[in-house]
Amino acid sequence: MLPTVGSDSSKIISYAAEVSGRVEGIAAGSALVPDATKRTALERSATRLATGARELLAAFVARTTTEMFEQRRVVGHGRGIDRGFDAGVATIAESLRTSLPDRTTTSPEYRAVFSTGSTDPFTSPTIKQDPELASDLRQRITDSGSSAKVQMLSVIEALIPLVGPAAAALTTGESAIQTQWDAELLARKKIVDALWEEKRAVEQSLGRSGRGLARFAFFDFSEPGTPSSDTKTDPGVPPVAG
Repeated sequence: MLPTVGSDSSKIISYAAEVSGRVEGIAAGSALVPDATKRTALERSATRLATGARELLAAFVARTTTEMFEQRRVVGHGRGIDRGFDAGVATIAESLRTSLPDRTTTSPEYRAVFSTGSTDPFTSPTIKQDPELASDLRQRITDSGSSAKVQMLSVIEALIPLVGPAAAALTTGESAIQTQWDAELLARKKIVDALWEEKRAVEQSLGRSGRGLARFAFFDFSEPGTPSSDTKTDPGVPPVAG
């Protein structure tokens, strides 16, 4: 059993690397395979598998580095900005409320800016929605007749340059991860195809007398246990006839 494209990348890498090493080890000397031509063919198979495993490893590392580090920093930054945006909205709401004669959130002047009487429509969404919300809030403040208009506008104007880039960075990062996922899946398919093709090539090179060696080289892939244990298999396999 060989891995499929749906198998975990790290498991495929480990498996292909070990298979490559086993094939290379079998081809290393004449004790198992006396025929030099067959050993050369085995070395070509080992090299192709090692190359494919390295390519998948590079794609896997690139994607996980972006996903686990770079994007997490972007997410953390965005969440910090979002907290600041929420605090700014709360400041605006309080400035508006205290500027009113009755100081209530039910007054028409207050509802002109915060139509529900609450800041939740502006503070509940995530950073991705903050730029649009900030623009909407600025327009509501601009259109209002509040005596605290200048003070409120100064707060929202200071927030707008922050929320826009933070939201854009999140979207850009997500797009980059998707691109890297696509590259990883392509590399995954490439090495899976190579494993199947080189398995047939190795079996052909070793012939009937080398079936045990071929099974040893392409041991059963096991998702949870890849790579295999160090337990010896096929001890005493006879050399392949030259």
